[in-house]
Amino acid sequence: MPVADEVMAAARKGDRASVEAVITECFPAVHRVAHALTGDPAVAGKVVRHVLRRSVDVMPRWRTGLIPENWFFHNTLITLRRLEAPPPQPNQDLLITVGPTGHSAYGGFIRALRALPGQQVEAFVLHYGEHLNERLLGVAMDLSTGAAGSHLAAATLALRTLAGNEYAALVGAFGKAYAALTPPETVVKTTAETEIRSVFWSKLLRRVVRRLLTLAILAAIGFAAWHFREQLIKWFEMAREWFESVRAGATTQKS
Repeated sequence: MPVADEVMAAARKGDRASVEAVITECFPAVHRVAHALTGDPAVAGKVVRHVLRRSVDVMPRWRTGLIPENWFFHNTLITLRRLEAPPPQPNQDLLITVGPTGHSAYGGFIRALRALPGQQVEAFVLHYGEHLNERLLGVAMDLSTGAAGSHLAAATLALRTLAGNEYAALVGAFGKAYAALTPPETVVKTTAETEIRSVFWSKLLRRVVRRLLTLAILAAIGFAAWHFREQLIKWFEMAREWFESVRAGATTQKS
């Protein structure tokens, strides 16, 4: 369900309940994408935490009209690309371990998916997992609609050629495995509260530190001014005398 405009407006102003509402709505998709693309819960957990914390940090700067779901998809992919985590071992791959055990070809299907170029894997997972159309794929992947569609078509062709008549059944099995990566509501709520609390406390701590540093600098300046007050007075008198002499010389020349 899309985040309501009024909730977004309040979240940009820092309203904590609204920020939590945005995170709660978007967190499950971030969790699914990160876990499906990495296949590793430890790596995916780092990605999820980074994306959630960054979202809380930059939310006040989100422009009016921004669609938060698009932001979360895009930043999850960007974070995963920068991480460059290696593919998981087949016996530990989440898409395999949570998938159907009765389909003999399913494991090979996921291994073939992992062997595709990175952007083809992204396009396949986001389309068949999150049901994004080509336009939204382009937004998430930072590509044109045509380029995103080309990656999806290439992945689909490669896997369809491999799977043959089993393709539809295997895509259906993938969809069920992908849906199983959705975190429970209790985890969603707890994680949202934890990450929001962490970022809000960090921001508060930074503000306190900045103010303390400012006070320390002002105190140091005040102490230095008091300690060197006699020298400062001498400098001031010298500067005043020099200025008056310059002004007097200028007046004499005019005369």
